[in-house]
Amino acid sequence: MFTKEEIKYMKSLGLNLDFHKPLLNEDYERIEDIVSYQLQVYGFDKNYNPTTIGILCENILDKFD
Repeated sequence: MFTKEEIKYMKSLGLNLDFHKPLLNEDYERIEDIVSYQLQVYGFDKNYNPTTIGILCENILDKFD
């Protein structure tokens, strides 16, 4: 479901989950909370263009739709 880059990024945020096993609903909620916060804080530059982190966060969150 998640790419290696996305997993590496989430682990850097302290999400030390086993991404090779099915995740629990609580795991998804935790991912969504943390990644959404990162998107809000670091996801856009001063002109509201998405940053590299923003694009990565959006890609992760898009998997929840």
